[in-house]
Amino acid sequence: MRIIIAGGGSIGERLGEFLVKEKHDVIIIEKDEKRAEELGEKLDAIVLYGDASDRKVLKDSNIEKCDVFVVMTGDDKTNLMICEVAKTFNVPVIVSRINDPSNEQIFTDLGINATINITASVILTFKKILEGPERRLVGIVGGDAEIFEIPVRKDSKICGKKIEQIKNACVVVGLVRKNKFLKPKANMKITEGDTVVVCCPVKDVKKLKMFF
Repeated sequence: MRIIIAGGGSIGERLGEFLVKEKHDVIIIEKDEKRAEELGEKLDAIVLYGDASDRKVLKDSNIEKCDVFVVMTGDDKTNLMICEVAKTFNVPVIVSRINDPSNEQIFTDLGINATINITASVILTFKKILEGPERRLVGIVGGDAEIFEIPVRKDSKICGKKIEQIKNACVVVGLVRKNKFLKPKANMKITEGDTVVVCCPVKDVKKLKMFF
């Protein structure tokens, strides 16, 4: 996946390092010139010097081609501003760091796909923990729901089905096919080799395993 990280602080750096190791294409936007140079020397990623709340800077990062946009600055107001600008580019998935849990609803109302409370470990949140065939990507909504990615095998129950046929507690939020993130459509057919990204309430995870 092509992932852009806005904010090259210590957490943004660690996240970028992790994602590079996971073989993702990573771009980091950092507004401090010296810090941007430092990151460019340390990471095998593209590092851009600039303010991520500036539309021109985002266009220079080719945000239109990114699959996931992650906002990781230490200020919620700044993060919200960047998210608002990023949404105008129709990015498939936007994830934002939240430093004050009381601000979570504001980000939810804006339509941000997932928020990460800084009190939890960002790396542990993003780290893909094997839990059977599906892999947990991130916990959201105060820990009440989680996002999973599920590889589709030939013998998977959903192989050959359309997204509109998935009628349980889980919601399909995307599909990865040939390393490209696709927005889900009701008549989209799930095929062998796809990876289905679903959001599922924690209390219904067992139903998720039974379905897939």
